[in-house]
Amino acid sequence: MAEEIYLIRHGLTESNKKKIYAGWNVESLCKEGVSALLEIGRKILEFKIEKIFSSPIRRAVQTAEVINSFLNTTVEIEENFKEMKMGPWEGLSENEVAKRFPKEWEIWNSNPSKLKIDGRETLKGLQLRALKAIKKISNDSGASRILAVTHVAIIRVLIIYYNNLSMDNYRKIAVPNDAVYLLDIKGQKKKIIRVL
Repeated sequence: MAEEIYLIRHGLTESNKKKIYAGWNVESLCKEGVSALLEIGRKILEFKIEKIFSSPIRRAVQTAEVINSFLNTTVEIEENFKEMKMGPWEGLSENEVAKRFPKEWEIWNSNPSKLKIDGRETLKGLQLRALKAIKKISNDSGASRILAVTHVAIIRVLIIYYNNLSMDNYRKIAVPNDAVYLLDIKGQKKKIIRVL
């Protein structure tokens, strides 16, 4: 059973730079994203990661590959680490969403837990999916130190769960590209903290 699960948000993409909701698109990392990950890869060696699980989305898989060039371990795809399904917001910038969906944008920024749009995953549904992934990799991986390569929304809902925060804090939690967090699951009180 895993004792430490490290979570990393994928590296920088052009959509990230333009504040576009990428969702499940197949965008690759940009050059700056790859460069930053090379630095993170050197630093992450100290965590003695034994196995990597990655979202199947291209930007996460590329992140896992760059990090694994330092770790030289196994990378497995975990579907439940996918980014939030954005529905009609996918591919739109924050400004476009605010113009096209003003009422929903207001809810998203004030009470995100209440937002429901056809074709778009709710935060509660996303959190349940993320927790399912954590349970699976912690129980079935055969490794004690694991790295999960995932997305901003997954990391935010996990921070909310393990740090006992309100779901309406979702938009207030900063999760930069290639930031690394630790979920220490061996202790009585599980909590997520940023380590890189």
